Amino acid sequence: MSRELEIEVDSASVERARADLAVVPLFTGDRPLRGGVGRADWRLCGRLSELVASGRLAGEPGEAALVATFGGLQVPLLLVLGAGARADFGVQRLGEHTQEAVSRAIGLRARVLALPFPDGAADGVAHERRVAALVGAAASAVAEATPPVDLRMKLLVPREDLTRAADLLRRAQGAGVPDVVALRLPAPRTRQAASGRGGAGAPSGGPHLVK
Repeated sequence: MSRELEIEVDSASVERARADLAVVPLFTGDRPLRGGVGRADWRLCGRLSELVASGRLAGEPGEAALVATFGGLQVPLLLVLGAGARADFGVQRLGEHTQEAVSRAIGLRARVLALPFPDGAADGVAHERRVAALVGAAASAVAEATPPVDLRMKLLVPREDLTRAADLLRRAQGAGVPDVVALRLPAPRTRQAASGRGGAGAPSGGPHLVK
């Protein structure tokens, strides 16, 4: 049976992403909620803030809350994962968060996962290393899945970062990806897109099998 991980970049916000499941990090100390979890909370009429206020969520690693969106978001289910302190969210924590997100998505039988790229790192590590950590962690989770699965992951980034994010993903193609996982990443831009005729500088073409 196959184990395939397809990663694409998507400029949709978390509330507009089309997937089976979206996962957002909750950082301790982020009050009021901000980032992807804050946008989701607003569309869900403060339901996530209520979980925090009631003490059911604090943002500590290991915490998780699965919320049905009932049309408040495009995705039917939203998973909030505790991510710890924003200042401590470096490469290692990003990898742990990503692996947990993908493992839980597989456990929930999601075939398409939307994952906003977290912005919490404060350790000065290059963005390229963070992307490599994300790819390796996601692939490791797919490799460990039983039974084997295929997963499509939409990495949500700002529109102006689409091309850069796709380039960084391709550079990270060998970043700890287990041999049992076939990894598909965004294809390089075509000449037409590179010359400005492809629309907003977005990466063009379908996913490219790199392993």
